Amino acid sequence: MMINEDYKNKIRESVVQKFGDMGVDEDTINELVAISIESLQEEITQLQALLDGENLDQIGFHTHTIKGVLLNVGLDDDAKKFQEIKHLFEEGKSNDEIKEITKTRLSIFF
Repeated sequence: MMINEDYKNKIRESVVQKFGDMGVDEDTINELVAISIESLQEEITQLQALLDGENLDQIGFHTHTIKGVLLNVGLDDDAKKFQEIKHLFEEGKSNDEIKEITKTRLSIFF
């Protein structure tokens, strides 16, 4: 699934606010937005493939990367949602529970 336009606009608005206040020019802001969206889409695609299988070992890696991208663009509240996924493994949640929670977190993009 592709990131919807509403979420892309959310990223853009956050980047404009965060980096515009620092005096970053519009071309650089546009590049940051494009790179962030592309990175998120790649990680989401990888994560969705993992969720279709039984080997969940790499979920933590991809959710950590998603969290990092979201923090970089200033979407801290959304990033926290992905930080929580790492703790599911530590808490001993079942694969089904981890899959369901991860899918719920991913729904913010669609």
